Amino acid sequence: MRVVSCNTTGLSRLIAPLQEAYGIEKVRATLVRRGGDPAQAGRGPINDILPDPVTLPSHHGPDVTTIFPDLAIDTLGLKVPATLMHVHSVNVTLEDPPADADDVRSLLEGERRMFVVPEWLGLDGAGAIKELAQDSGRPRADVWENCVWGESITLEGDDLYLFQAIHQESDVVPENVDAIRAVTGAADREESMATTDEAMGLVEPLGPSR
Repeated sequence: MRVVSCNTTGLSRLIAPLQEAYGIEKVRATLVRRGGDPAQAGRGPINDILPDPVTLPSHHGPDVTTIFPDLAIDTLGLKVPATLMHVHSVNVTLEDPPADADDVRSLLEGERRMFVVPEWLGLDGAGAIKELAQDSGRPRADVWENCVWGESITLEGDDLYLFQAIHQESDVVPENVDAIRAVTGAADREESMATTDEAMGLVEPLGPSR
């Protein structure tokens, strides 16, 4: 059993459907990480942008390979003076890319625990996503899904590019619940995910429908 970090969970959720649908030659991700959670008054930086770590890779790439052992992935980390969410800049070189970026968008829109942010919502940053979660009545304004900006999904030849936001306080919760069921043998994968998503309200998309 392997339960990974918030960032590694977010990367793995994204990688899995891409690997299955198109195959992956290489993943490159730059993680812009919050300095601390809202209640962590002693964390920083206060007014700085830090390579964290300054050596490559960050721990996230090796952690992802505990789930996808044959995956080629490089990760870099930055720490910034924010508390809301992490933001990932992701480049994936696909082995068998689709015709256009719309195919990738449709694939991700069909994934559980993935929220492709539509342009019409006007969510220009992590703060706006958190405010949407709060307005939607989410407990603690939790965002359990990966939030991929739909308009960022770009395909250039074999290379896919996108931005996603990860709520570090909550995105691992569904997988941790599923992990408990897996350890106890209480349910198979599909049954557990369906039960968890129903109980948490993940079957309802975040935000209003147009």
